[in-house]
Formats: sequence, structure tokens, C-alpha cells
Amino acid sequence: MSKDPQFSASRRAFLTLSRRTRDVPVRPPRSDEASIAAHCTGCQECAKACPENIIVLTGNQHPVLDFSAGACTFCNACAEACPTDAIDSTRDSNWPWKAEVQDSCFSLQGVMCRTCEDVCEPRAIRFKLALGGKSEPLIDADQCSGCGACAHSCPAQAIRLTQQETQTEKITA
Repeated sequence: MSKDPQFSASRRAFLTLSRRTRDVPVRPPRSDEASIAAHCTGCQECAKACPENIIVLTGNQHPVLDFSAGACTFCNACAEACPTDAIDSTRDSNWPWKAEVQDSCFSLQGVMCRTCEDVCEPRAIRFKLALGGKSEPLIDADQCSGCGACAHSCPAQAIRLTQQETQTEKITA
């Protein structure tokens, strides 16, 4: 192992980046960290308007999506209810969040489970058979809407949503 301080700092920065990307909250569609920080008043109108009841408020009263409660239908009710520009219905609807399967997935452990594939409406999740009774879940990022239905239904809680840009950064870093 190298004792070069530049190498250590670089490796530390990489590990810190990975930790930070896991802590990024999933904000409601048509919002982002900057718009929430600049405009959110904590009025809770977005949470009240959400027909899926998946918008919860953090300790600082900022909205995040809670996929343990359900999936997002991208209905825009939160944006229509927001009295500020925190969630703006005129903002680009490009949703950067995509599903990512963690190692705790039952299928990766050799336990037959296809729950995420069954609930994935755009059919973005498929399974590739592997040796030893295991099967590998594969996610087609181009097909994944980031709705969170797979995360909500996963009995192992092995699916989380990550920002597509973050995944690209990890690969190029």
C-alpha cells in the first residue's frame, strides 16, 4: 500500500463521495436541492396534496419522498399545491432518479424473488440466471422511471433510488 499522501487523500475523497451520494434525499419531482433550499417554507402543502402519501417532511420541514409508503405516480399534485417555486410545475420534468439493487437482494442470495420485476410497470427490471440457484437483477436505466414501486415492494428493502448523474460520476471518478 502506498504511503503517498496524495494517494491517501484521493482515496479518502472517493470514499467520502460515495458516502455523500447515499445521503442525498429524493426530493419531489420538479424540484431539486437548490429549489428546496431557496424557496421551501415548510408549509406542508405538497405533502397534503400527494394522493400517494409518500411526501414526508424532514426535521427542517423540507419534503422528501418516502418509498416505504408507496410509489410516485408523477401526478404533479405536489407541484400544483406548492405556493412557492420550491416544486415548480413548469420546471423540466427530467427525473434523474433510477433504481439500484443492493447486495441484500433475495435473488442474489439464492432465494427466489421477482417482486420488483412484477411491479415494474415500464418493465425496466429483468433477471439473469446465474449458477447456484441465484439470479441477478438487471435494471435498464433507460426504461426505469424512478417511481419507486420496486423499492416499495421489495421484501428485502434492497432497492434504493440514486441520481443518474451520481452513478456517472462514480464511474468516471
